[in-house]
Amino acid sequence: MKRTMFAAAAALLAVAALPGRAAADTTAPPSPAAPVVWQPQGTAISGTATSADAPALKPGTTYRDSIRPGQTRMYGVALDARSSAYASAFAVPPAGSRVAYNDGIEIELTSADGTQCDSGEEHFDDDGDARPIGTAVARTITDPDDICQDANAYTLQVHRTSAGTSDPAPWPLEVRLVLEPPLASGAVPGPVPTTPSASPTPLTAGTPRPASGGASFETAAAVRTGIWTDRVLPGETRFYKVPVDWGQQATVFADFSSAPDRKGFDLVGEGTRLTVFSPTRQYVDGVDAGYDGDPAALVEQLAPVAYANRTSDDDTVQRVRYAGWYYLAVTVHPDVARMVKGALPITLRVEVGGAAQAGPHYSGDPASSGIGLSRRAAEAADGTATGGSSASAAPSSSALRLLGFGAIGAGTVLLLSLAAWYVLARRQALRSGRTAS
Repeated sequence: MKRTMFAAAAALLAVAALPGRAAADTTAPPSPAAPVVWQPQGTAISGTATSADAPALKPGTTYRDSIRPGQTRMYGVALDARSSAYASAFAVPPAGSRVAYNDGIEIELTSADGTQCDSGEEHFDDDGDARPIGTAVARTITDPDDICQDANAYTLQVHRTSAGTSDPAPWPLEVRLVLEPPLASGAVPGPVPTTPSASPTPLTAGTPRPASGGASFETAAAVRTGIWTDRVLPGETRFYKVPVDWGQQATVFADFSSAPDRKGFDLVGEGTRLTVFSPTRQYVDGVDAGYDGDPAALVEQLAPVAYANRTSDDDTVQRVRYAGWYYLAVTVHPDVARMVKGALPITLRVEVGGAAQAGPHYSGDPASSGIGLSRRAAEAADGTATGGSSASAAPSSSALRLLGFGAIGAGTVLLLSLAAWYVLARRQALRSGRTAS
């Protein structure tokens, strides 16, 4: 009985220790078996061909639709005369779709009298590089004498451009509207801060940590200042998000590894891509570089976050107008598969500089618009998604540690139970022996 009990206890402890060992192995992210895929989420909606019967978008709600080549989808947007509004649209062509250089979507926000309040367009800018594309258009409350400042019925238009040789299948579409409350009466936003002119330098100090980029904004991996590693398959786009508070400035270097299993010399013109979006999903800036199997590096440095940036003439400054999560989209062109077998290792060097400052005094809560930061959420950014789920997201190191500790605790409880059982059984045997004598 004694040997049986200790053998069982040893087995339990061995099993309990396994998750603990797994939790300690956080030196590299798992190699993805299949590309992560953005599946548009939210309430189903059907945009119309005219503004007369366009379905209304509710603030803070995400919608899913689809759009065919050459089609224009219209949605109704009711706005007051106080809130700034941001309407985003993202198209998600299926992986492997045939797309041409000028294929993409064009977005426009118009007033009831047809005045164009804002417009934006995103195209692939390369043949064959099917990936999620989109941006947001804005109605910003600035001056009562400017256009589109009144309370009225507005229309969001989304148009798909497509070459005759491209795949004619509908693209899934994700649409979202958010409202930014006005400043409180008497609040002064301050001047546009000066953007440092020195060239950014990459962060090199610190131990690299694994990240697991998500397939969309909802499943983006939360990362903060530090060095993060991941793997991106050819034809895949992975999303990450960085917490940037008022007064802070974010710098991101994306290093793409040399080909692990190089198959000979080749060159993909826009083989690597780094794109930055604002908390309201508005395109801020993007860079790309060719890939020939040698290492490649891309860098984006945002302007310091300030409410007054919205008055800047520079679009890349104007869109960094509020604190919140700024999104990074990292893309590897499908043709990189000619040089790389499997996923391409990447390193993100993220640095958020400057002390966080007090934000402007809003008349309402801007959190529903994705504006502002929870300090706890920012400090907890550990390379995994903070909302939604990702098809290939790995468990966070903290979750693994918790699982390991839980298993060890369960094993300890079972061992103590076995020990108590053994003591009781032993006492009962002794009493039986005394009674028999």
